[in-house]
Amino acid sequence: MVAMNDGQDHGNSEACAGCRFVEALVQHLDAAVNGDDQRWHDATGEITDKMHSALWALHRMRSEAATTYSDEIDNHGEAARAIAALGAEIDQLWHTLMDDVSQGDDPNAGK
Repeated sequence: MVAMNDGQDHGNSEACAGCRFVEALVQHLDAAVNGDDQRWHDATGEITDKMHSALWALHRMRSEAATTYSDEIDNHGEAARAIAALGAEIDQLWHTLMDDVSQGDDPNAGK
């Protein structure tokens, strides 16, 4: 199979890895939101923190570019590190949810 421009890969009518991840993530988030506060925090806390850090770093990078202090602050590096940390968190979530799901498995099987 060959991935198309939108990242979808449905060449043989099976759900692509991205679609399987989305379905597994829907189930993961649904279980978390319907659980207690600790379950919600365990499921979303780290990724939420990383998202906020990346967004805030990008915002500061843009707004501080107009200041005289911008050369003294590692805005570019901080933003890059925050985005990399978010990517690592998403990669970890991918592996947590997908390592047991082989390419042809349907995450809805057994429901």
